[in-house]
Amino acid sequence: MSLFIIKNMRIEGANAISGFTYGFPAITQFLGFVHALSRKVNPQYGISFDGCAVMCHQHQVHAYRGSDWDDYSFALTRNPLTKEGKTAPIVEEGKMNLCVSLLIECKGFSGGNSDQEQIISDYVKTLALSQRCAGGRITHIEVCQFKPMPNEQGDCRKLLRPLLPGFLLCDRSDYLQQHVENHDQNMIMSWLDFSALRYRYEALTENGSADVEQGQWQRVNKPQNGYLVPIMIGYKQISDVFAAGEVANVRDKTTPFAFTEAVYSVGEWIGSPSRIESIDQILWRYEYRSPYYLCRAQQSIHSIESNEDFDSSY
Repeated sequence: MSLFIIKNMRIEGANAISGFTYGFPAITQFLGFVHALSRKVNPQYGISFDGCAVMCHQHQVHAYRGSDWDDYSFALTRNPLTKEGKTAPIVEEGKMNLCVSLLIECKGFSGGNSDQEQIISDYVKTLALSQRCAGGRITHIEVCQFKPMPNEQGDCRKLLRPLLPGFLLCDRSDYLQQHVENHDQNMIMSWLDFSALRYRYEALTENGSADVEQGQWQRVNKPQNGYLVPIMIGYKQISDVFAAGEVANVRDKTTPFAFTEAVYSVGEWIGSPSRIESIDQILWRYEYRSPYYLCRAQQSIHSIESNEDFDSSY
């Protein structure tokens, strides 16, 4: 097993909204890109792609605000006029430009032949440039290359350093689980403790008495230290499975269909490779446990069978 690295992939018009979360595409969209890439690879090469790690180097959300105190608004495009000559309705959607590097788990590649390795790398690079990622258009890829799967912490650091500067998105579902257990509250309230920006008003005290007219607002820290963000990690089935073609207006009429809703968790952006102890900390993989279909990192997998409040819908 080895890693296939797509370095400095620039994407224009990617999705900036994923359910309740905002500012970066969901991890499901990057694993979907890897899955589509794996299906398109010619079987003669005998390789397939599975897990994926994401390092973000640069991002720019298409949004603006009139002043420092205004709310952000998305910069939307004006659609062409309708056939009646009227102004077409605007469907608000969040878009962004970003530059990321993907570390993709590759199976079936043995290495040892540099010429064959270069041929496969160029071939996969061409395939990647021909498809979309996170709803956006891929405009540039600096380099694609195979690397041995690191087995030790030192090897993992050597692998990640050439990709800097950037931040790795890691799974922190364990923080969420610990917070629920320590505070004896439901999952949705615990998730809001990580995702919401909260301030508390503290009155100034003098001679042991509080002056309610004088005070200041203090930022309430999140339950854990780190650059923690709310993320969408998958879906939960909320209906029975319907036969192919039974539900109208579905995208694929040849595949059984079920209604789902989004599942959210907590992630952390890590900018220092020295904090990565194992490649499994950053490799996101699919995990299916009915009725959940999630993207998880192997070292952060916890039981979610009783977490009924963990999921939310779009």
